[in-house]
Amino acid sequence: MYQSQQNPRAYGGVSSPQAQERDGGSLLEELDKIAPIKSFDAFPKVQSTYTAHSRRGGVLTMVVSLLIFLLVLNDLGEYLYGEPDYSFYIDSDMGDDLQLNVDLTVAMPCQYLSIDLRDAVGDRLHLSQAFAKEGTIFDAGRATHQKLAKASKAPSASKIISDSRRSTPNQKKSLSGLRALFSSGGSQQKHYQYRPTHNYVQDGPACRVYGSVSVKKVTGNLHITTLGHGYRTGHHTDHDLMNLTHVIHEFSFGPFFPAIAQPLDMSLETTDEPFAAFQYFLRIVPTTYVDAKRRYLMTSQYAVTEATRTYQHGHGVPGIFFKYDLEPMSITIRERTTTLYQFLIRLVGVIGGVWTVAAFSLRVANRAQKEVTKAVAGEKDVIPSSLSRPSGSRRSSSFLGMGSSSPGIGRTNSWLSAESSSDWKRR
Repeated sequence: MYQSQQNPRAYGGVSSPQAQERDGGSLLEELDKIAPIKSFDAFPKVQSTYTAHSRRGGVLTMVVSLLIFLLVLNDLGEYLYGEPDYSFYIDSDMGDDLQLNVDLTVAMPCQYLSIDLRDAVGDRLHLSQAFAKEGTIFDAGRATHQKLAKASKAPSASKIISDSRRSTPNQKKSLSGLRALFSSGGSQQKHYQYRPTHNYVQDGPACRVYGSVSVKKVTGNLHITTLGHGYRTGHHTDHDLMNLTHVIHEFSFGPFFPAIAQPLDMSLETTDEPFAAFQYFLRIVPTTYVDAKRRYLMTSQYAVTEATRTYQHGHGVPGIFFKYDLEPMSITIRERTTTLYQFLIRLVGVIGGVWTVAAFSLRVANRAQKEVTKAVAGEKDVIPSSLSRPSGSRRSSSFLGMGSSSPGIGRTNSWLSAESSSDWKRR
């Protein structure tokens, strides 16, 4: 008889599906003998019916979620605002001039004030006409005492550059075009960037001094004194009119940016003594800010310490003194932020890492708790046998004087016995 044989070429030179399954099964079995394949499963899938929800697991999930939120919030802040990077250089522009910006109010009339500047070169500049002086009523407003002022967090480079590009609400606008050509001259036009004087009073009891002047880039001392006390003049100020209580609205170096906060801005100093001296010691550092958008701002920042003294008549010079010195180095504050691609990678790493470590820690804690419980209770692992049966279930059936404990044989013997008994009854 003809027997059909399968041709391996019928499958394109490949063995039949049955052979593939047989070979594949044997290959997996061989690999499983070397190393169990299931032990390499990095993503075990457990059905929800085999999991148990507990209060401890819920609390742990909330704690891990809170930790992930805090870490992501930190990375988000770094992505949005960045971190400053400081670079120090030797200042090579020592020969250039420096712009000085002053805006303060003194609690005495303007005609009794004298403004002078002495520098390390030996020059003395009489600046009473260079600054604008306007009568007003002394008002401290929102100014605070310099000793009580708290150091706030340094703003970012982006905020400083953005503030320098905007105008304050009370800042005067500059004149341009024909208006600047035909506008009337005077001290008011030299300092158009400053706000108008609040509570302006002609020959008022207080004086507002403001303006910007160009000085040499060397150590200097700006004096605001009373006539007849400090420098020899033909006028003498009555002691009852001398009150050097003052509010500093603006004191800065470099380009004038009224929206940028400086250490002496909105500071207040009060006194009841006519012969009082307020001294401010400043250390100036040329500073360049670079934000994440590569925008540059070249200005100056300074650190300040202050001291107040009172004198007896003829034993000292009353006044307000700003003694400034320049550091021989400059600083560049560059804002560095992470890109969106880097932020997403860090986000995935934070979430996955925290969650994986928390799951592993929970498994270790559960295993340790189980081992401690077994050690304390003295329990032993008991593996139930599938071959064990109750003693009452073992029955011996006799058939021709032979006994058997096998269930199959027992059932056969019982069937034979029942049939034999029925035959004897019919007989």
